[in-house]
Amino acid sequence: MERPSAPTAVAGRTSAADLGVSFHLIAGAIVLVAASVRLFGLDHLLVWHDEVFTLIRVFGYAQAETLSHIFSETLLTPADLLRYQMPDPSLTWADAMAAFASHPEHAPLYYILTRLATGLPVEPIVAARGLSALFGVLLIPAIYWLMRELFGRGPVPWVAAILVACSPLQLLYAQEARQYALWMLMLVVSSAALVRALRHDRRGDWWIYGISVVLGCYTHLLFLLMIPVHGLFGLADQIQARRPISRVKVLAIRWSVSVLAAVSLFSPWLWVLARGQERVDQFTAWMTRPIGLTDILAAWSDHLAAAFVDLSPGAEPWWGLLLMPLIWALWRFLRLAPRSGMWMLLLTLVVYVGVVLGPDLLLGGSRSLHVRYALPAILAVQLMVAWVIGQLIAEPSGSRSRRVGVIALAVLVVLGALSESRIMLASTWSNKNFSASNLEVAEAANAGGRTLVLASASRSGIATGELISLAYRLQPQVRIWGDSSDAPPVIPPGFDRMILLSPSEALLSALGPLGTPIPLAGTWQWFILDVPGGGSKPGGAIDSSQGT
Repeated sequence: MERPSAPTAVAGRTSAADLGVSFHLIAGAIVLVAASVRLFGLDHLLVWHDEVFTLIRVFGYAQAETLSHIFSETLLTPADLLRYQMPDPSLTWADAMAAFASHPEHAPLYYILTRLATGLPVEPIVAARGLSALFGVLLIPAIYWLMRELFGRGPVPWVAAILVACSPLQLLYAQEARQYALWMLMLVVSSAALVRALRHDRRGDWWIYGISVVLGCYTHLLFLLMIPVHGLFGLADQIQARRPISRVKVLAIRWSVSVLAAVSLFSPWLWVLARGQERVDQFTAWMTRPIGLTDILAAWSDHLAAAFVDLSPGAEPWWGLLLMPLIWALWRFLRLAPRSGMWMLLLTLVVYVGVVLGPDLLLGGSRSLHVRYALPAILAVQLMVAWVIGQLIAEPSGSRSRRVGVIALAVLVVLGALSESRIMLASTWSNKNFSASNLEVAEAANAGGRTLVLASASRSGIATGELISLAYRLQPQVRIWGDSSDAPPVIPPGFDRMILLSPSEALLSALGPLGTPIPLAGTWQWFILDVPGGGSKPGGAIDSSQGT
């Protein structure tokens, strides 16, 4: 059986062994420190809307029941809302699986694992984020494995591991109670397993590949796009290696069998997805909200820069300066990188940019605003940059190219370290999306003497997620009141400050005698109204310390 060896370092350049012990020690230390950061401070960042729903579904709470309790025109305490972030002994695994199936757009593997993790003696949100952090740590050696399979020995795999370990974007999603860190891990593992299986054609390697594809599909539906990427890569790899047609046919059959087996094992969730297509359309309708070309380009600029530097929660104009050296690095990679490895990363980049950017440009939509859907493309860019820097470092000692490579790597490590330190000291960040300002909202609510948070129910669940996100930061004396929208609201009196979440016209009309709410903290969904005279106009005063 033909077993070609793994790619080796480019002739005339330095191998990993030639770089000396100091390179390995420094690289290993950077990776170890940067990776360990993911495991600390898991509770410091704001719990945002999507993370709230992770725990709601993990514990098996039905959305209708949650809505009916929160939006019952009853005064509630923050603790009343946070009960949906804690397990209920009466809710079983069957309830959790029903909750997962009610949102079929989210494949269930991460949520099943989170259900297990929340059995640990820690706060549920810490357990969920800790699971993501574990996957984020495992991503780093997986990156090393993939780059070594694609490009062989040398500094390239080490540089790739360093850049991913020091990436502020990768840190943020390694500390979020969502499936994205696991998605990246399975994407990288499956790609590395495929390269190895094609090279050695051993039964065990094909088993590893098939299993990783199954797990990837059950992690995120967009993982399915890696199947054509892998197929095209495998074809390009065999053509580049000039394999005999008979050999290509054998490998194609084995890849096809692995993929068909994986898709067959994933078919139960495809059936759930088909049955819930109407719900999927409802939950993803927000993606079709059109945005301008300027916003799309600005978003992608921020996404690319945040992979290497992210020093503040808001966008910084100067980050765009990184695009010029980034474009040069991508051009150099496409021109000089070994063709086999180049196709794997390029196809991943093109496919995931296409699925996010393409519909926004052709049909109109706002997918580009959310970096989480483009994470595979951003990761591919990081690995392309890693190859370029590693190739420069592999030049002979004392050469100008090697100095440029070392300086470039040092600059990116410093920028990444500064970014990660800023994130670890922060309470909120841009990846918290429209919940990012909830800390300021909570501070405004807590500063009032008698504060009432009012919200109108919404079918999308935005109000539910935002209220519970806010409840994590509210003081016990603050009260929450949800408008059921079944009748004209009767607002409880006795409060001197009101914080409004996406108020309906009926709710605003009922508040009319008290004044006009004003937008809060630059958000689109939150408003504040300070009530003259302690809110006594709608009726007699009540004890605002009451709750359910």
